Amino acid sequence: MPSHPIDPGPAPRPAWREPYFWMVWGIPGLTIVAGLLTWWIAAQRLDSDVSRDYSAQGLAVNRVLEREQRARELGIGATVSVSDQGQFSVRLQTSSPRPDALMLLLTHPVRAELDRRLPLAIQPDGSYAETAPTVAQALPDPTHRWAVAIESQAWRLAAKRLSLKAGEQVVLPAEKDAS
Repeated sequence: MPSHPIDPGPAPRPAWREPYFWMVWGIPGLTIVAGLLTWWIAAQRLDSDVSRDYSAQGLAVNRVLEREQRARELGIGATVSVSDQGQFSVRLQTSSPRPDALMLLLTHPVRAELDRRLPLAIQPDGSYAETAPTVAQALPDPTHRWAVAIESQAWRLAAKRLSLKAGEQVVLPAEKDAS
């Protein structure tokens, strides 16, 4: 028998040059790499929004809501004034007894370090003014819209975001309870 050399044809290509190889192994490989990358990013940036005392904070929210309900029941309204020097004063519209002191809360929309708690004391004319004016610290950025709340021990009057500019007044109307 004659022996003929068998032509093996072209040399086989390496597996990594085949498109099916990348479909079968590439997609799961990319998934593993993306998962490890996601895990690394999550481990580097711990979630600071989750509080360890979330239950106590939830109860505090309920107390705030009860105090806001009390302000609606009493029909309390207020006018907040900002003087040209940046001092705050509040005039209450209420028929209930006036507290000796109030707290004016200014909450910045984004930066919590700019939030302010300003104690207000009753004045001889019946209005409330800052007990220790902090003109430079009160509103470092008056161009933003601030959340304004006025509270006493018994009630809390909250408002939406408001623009507070020197020399202007902002009215927080009294809301009567509908129930």
